[in-house]
Amino acid sequence: MSAPSHLVPGVLLRQDPVGAAAPVVFDVPRSGTWYPCDFRPSAPFPEVHRSVSMYLGDLYGVVPQHGATLLQALFPNAYIDANRHETDVDPELLADAWQGPGTLAPTVKSKLGIGLIHSLAGDSPLYDRKLAAADVRNRIEGYFLPYHDELARIVAERHAAAGVSYHISCHSMASIGGRSTLDAGSPRSDIDIGDLKGESCKPELTQLVMEVFRAAGLNVTANFHYAGAECIRRHGAPAAGRHSLQIEINRKLYMDERNFTKNAGFAELQQVIGKVAAALRDDLAR
Repeated sequence: MSAPSHLVPGVLLRQDPVGAAAPVVFDVPRSGTWYPCDFRPSAPFPEVHRSVSMYLGDLYGVVPQHGATLLQALFPNAYIDANRHETDVDPELLADAWQGPGTLAPTVKSKLGIGLIHSLAGDSPLYDRKLAAADVRNRIEGYFLPYHDELARIVAERHAAAGVSYHISCHSMASIGGRSTLDAGSPRSDIDIGDLKGESCKPELTQLVMEVFRAAGLNVTANFHYAGAECIRRHGAPAAGRHSLQIEINRKLYMDERNFTKNAGFAELQQVIGKVAAALRDDLAR
């Protein structure tokens, strides 16, 4: 049986639970491949496309079978990155003055070229021009905020029904740290769990997810390569019973990183993800 779904073209796809809904929400914010018509990068397309966390929507497509809701961003993170704060913009990218929303507050991610609006695609400049501030605002208002508003609505709905909720933000990482990352050149673990170093969820949730992946024979770390970013910071409030964590999956487990194709490990990893979703559902049912 397939999961009922709701589509906002180019922006998001929500797949609802099959059967009874558990207070568990998975979101995939950086796997979109619907390239907006106004996105005109100068970098070679393969370099632009390489930043997509490919196939995660397929990998996590099993979670609605275990009572979870799955939300996916359909726009590419090179266009606007849903795992950054909306003020994390380098003013050097802009052709004119910023008029809001908010005051720009670029972080080290913007300096590395991977802020809210990316400036790099691999080693290449993403654009050969500066962007109009109005263009960036349109990306925020037309893509970024609708995605996060829908995620917040789902989490709030599930939390209201059960008094507690688990939110899992789903990501993939290159097998070796890239030039614009903080772990450049370093081999990575199979799975890295991020919980903002204990701030976005209770420790028992982190341990539960780690145990399921370890039981499958995977090398699992926590807050090692990535501690988490905007998605879990924005939607996690453990003191209020809203627990969020981030899962980073090493792409070598399920795809060929050079030619962007799925490999033989895809089906096995998808089964493990199903076990994660079932473990979360069962934990909250106790």
